[in-house]
Amino acid sequence: MGGRAARSTPTRGPLHRLQRSVALDVTRWTRARLAAGRRLGVRARTIEDPAAVPVPDARMRANPRAPIFFLSYARSRIVRTADPGPDPNQDVVRLFDDLTNNVNELVGAVTAQGPGYIDRGLEAGDEWSPRLIEAVGSCGVFVCLLSRPYLFQSTWGPREWDLFSRRRVVRRSDGLTSHETAIVPVLWTPIREDLPPPVAAVNVFAPTGMPREHYVEQYRDNGLLGLMRTGEEQVYRAIVWKLSMHIQRLYSEYWVEPGAEVDADDLMTSFAEAD
Repeated sequence: MGGRAARSTPTRGPLHRLQRSVALDVTRWTRARLAAGRRLGVRARTIEDPAAVPVPDARMRANPRAPIFFLSYARSRIVRTADPGPDPNQDVVRLFDDLTNNVNELVGAVTAQGPGYIDRGLEAGDEWSPRLIEAVGSCGVFVCLLSRPYLFQSTWGPREWDLFSRRRVVRRSDGLTSHETAIVPVLWTPIREDLPPPVAAVNVFAPTGMPREHYVEQYRDNGLLGLMRTGEEQVYRAIVWKLSMHIQRLYSEYWVEPGAEVDADDLMTSFAEAD
């Protein structure tokens, strides 16, 4: 009797293995998306609904010239003498350097110049440089150092605040407008007066989860500059790290639309103008 012919098994070549690998990747990706949604309290949606999966807006891709954060502060008047002495803004520069190093570790540098931008050239009577306008109009987070000179005497601080606040904040997850602000007021010195209305409408940065409860109280009583001047190095470094993490969160979760061209003369030169 003749034996039954052996049943041939189709050869599984490279194409089959590639298809199977892609299918496994899609399955893992879908499960990861659903798990992330459950953690965030988002209703689970099936992969059959393509619109259910947010697609990053191409506009939100990192602009190679846009800094992650912009540091706004009251420029100390520079008295030019034969022996000018130390830079009157050296403490601000130190803070900027510390923030830059921290944010670079947390997010990375999205520009060749580094993650932050600070202007060192403006004094009373100076004009805005195109690069300064570009930085305020494209940065992801606006950090401002609150002090009496900044709030009640500076003309550049209000201009920078005004320009940034005109930009729309949207969530990166779905591109919808958010009520979150990307303005971060930070206590540079203690403030005894009432804050001007535009500033009072934004929560002043107050760190949480500090290693010691009294750190926050010391920050509120002295400001970052006071912590530097009184030798509270450990408290200062802890506050700056928390501030860096806050910048990281805002930049990661929100995108601020680039600002439209604006005439500098149309911007407020005093926070009192917003009354």
